[in-house]
Amino acid sequence: MENKLISVIMSVYNTEKYLAEAIESILNQSYKHFEFIIINDGSSDNSLEIIQRYDLLDNRIILINQKNKGLTKSLNIAIKRASGYYIARQDADDISLPNRFLNFMTFIKDNGHIDMYSTPAYIINETSEVEKTIPNYFRRNGFNKRLLDYYNSMIHGTLIIRSKIIKDYLYNEDFRFSQDFELYHRLMSFGYIISYDKNNITYKLRIHGDSISRKNSNKQNKFNELVFVLNNKKLYELSFFNRLYFKVIDVLSFIKEKVNCKTKMI
Repeated sequence: MENKLISVIMSVYNTEKYLAEAIESILNQSYKHFEFIIINDGSSDNSLEIIQRYDLLDNRIILINQKNKGLTKSLNIAIKRASGYYIARQDADDISLPNRFLNFMTFIKDNGHIDMYSTPAYIINETSEVEKTIPNYFRRNGFNKRLLDYYNSMIHGTLIIRSKIIKDYLYNEDFRFSQDFELYHRLMSFGYIISYDKNNITYKLRIHGDSISRKNSNKQNKFNELVFVLNNKKLYELSFFNRLYFKVIDVLSFIKEKVNCKTKMI
């Protein structure tokens, strides 16, 4: 199995309630060959003190303390600092399950070279209880890049990407939100491939009252729309009819994937 260094990057802004659990979920990984770059992005709560406590205990942590710059710029700062062969995302209110990186290395061993890697995730609430799995059954089991032409169903926190790629392109700092969706489409336009590991769910995405996806959903939708416009994609409004249409597309993609698998077995 490859023993490549993974650089984990996490930007923190006022997430003291969930931060310790997020940090420990990385430090307790069964795959130990990583560095953990944590940016305190001008937090006004106790986030910095929490990070400093773990920084004293584990020399794999690299702490960057700065005035608030926002998520996109902070991620680019962490990317430029990273020395790993791969770069993995982690959000400050989410949880990576213990075998997340080990499963990734096994995937590489079985499948070879990867550009971008992602998986499904569990949705958890404020008390870390699992509520459901995302994306839906049909989309995650029939995943292909064309499904991203309808809406973003890749969970940013699950992203692991070859370092050279993300260092060359970085996140688009014009995108305060949906910076991941813009990145996926930009990299795919240059021929980079998404490897989707539908069989491993090793990330827990927390939805709570202060989460970005809940507080800024309207802004995220506007930036998502901009991604479609910039990439000359058809823009679908999130109407009832279109949501139903997306479900049909998911099911058809799932059926096609099943047929392709049976064909390969013959």
